[in-house]
Amino acid sequence: MSKKSSIGFMSLVLVVVLMFFCGCSNGAGTPGSVEGPEQGSAEGSEEVIYLTASCYLPPAHVASELMGEMLEEVERKSDGRVQFTYAAGGSILTAPQTADGVEQGLADIGLSHISYTPGRFPVTEILVLPVGYSSSWVGTRITQDFLAKYQPKEWDNFQLLACWGGSTASVNTASTPIRTLEDFKGKSMRGAGEIADALKALGSTPRDIPMAEVYEGMSKGTIDGFLASSEVLKSFKLADVTKYATYCPSIGNQYVFYIAMNKDKWAALPEDIQQIFLDLREEYEVKMGLGWNIMNVEGFQLTIEQGGEYITLSDEEAARWREAVQPVLDDYTARLVSQGFDEQEILEQFAFIQERMEYWDKVQIEEGIPSEADI
Repeated sequence: MSKKSSIGFMSLVLVVVLMFFCGCSNGAGTPGSVEGPEQGSAEGSEEVIYLTASCYLPPAHVASELMGEMLEEVERKSDGRVQFTYAAGGSILTAPQTADGVEQGLADIGLSHISYTPGRFPVTEILVLPVGYSSSWVGTRITQDFLAKYQPKEWDNFQLLACWGGSTASVNTASTPIRTLEDFKGKSMRGAGEIADALKALGSTPRDIPMAEVYEGMSKGTIDGFLASSEVLKSFKLADVTKYATYCPSIGNQYVFYIAMNKDKWAALPEDIQQIFLDLREEYEVKMGLGWNIMNVEGFQLTIEQGGEYITLSDEEAARWREAVQPVLDDYTARLVSQGFDEQEILEQFAFIQERMEYWDKVQIEEGIPSEADI
């Protein structure tokens, strides 16, 4: 089979897998446009609960669609007792505004990731560090395990409805390939939060700019590239300006995404409505992680189809990169200790993450979960 035919066949398989796991629904309302509540009442005489939900990602993004699908499920399972006004694309709250906006009640529910508000979720930020996530599905499973075990108090002002990982094992550049550690020198690379720290440790100059501005920056040469999930090669059309894509799981960070509800709004919900949300949490966390895996594969594939080069690292080079980012982990530990956290507990958390990573990496292979390693 030719390389072109192989890529086409892989894409078909991924579409079928995503449809199987995620369904085809576009969710409550139409992502990207705010819809007011319908007139009338739900079955019976119970009062209808109206909630506002915000997502900063583009309406066509898989996470936006899955969030809409999740909200639609709540509406269905509640027999219409819960109704949502849902908007994707940041028209209610932008990504950096989401945590404050949900806490203050500007939106009842919001989707964002914790790197947009560095320092606000310090314990959870350990999950963002470059510990070597091979895929978003693996990162999601580790995130689930970590939050269940440690239950960080920093989330006490919210009700978490879902939390998952979007791995960033992809270094992408416009004109010069990144094949060795030395190739980072002199490069200006987009990265936010702890990802920016990793880029600095690798030898580049990090630029914390919105993802929506990366296309123009690479086109004009104001930045050389970015470290992010390879899904943005497709969802933000960055494959158009990317000539080289380097898969580097040895330094895999992840963005920890969340869907959170205002705590007071949650407390006011009837217990049976709360249970509907709780019952959907794991299902949609896994769907998000799997969806991110498939999007990451599609991002790399699109780059290849448009003439870009897909680069992998030798074991020796991967080890050099991993060693280079170790100070990022050490700095995180020192920072939290200075804030009063227990050093031994932090080291135990790192060990827990590595133990779960080994387990979930094996499960990913055994269950045939599609990932970037399949390219």
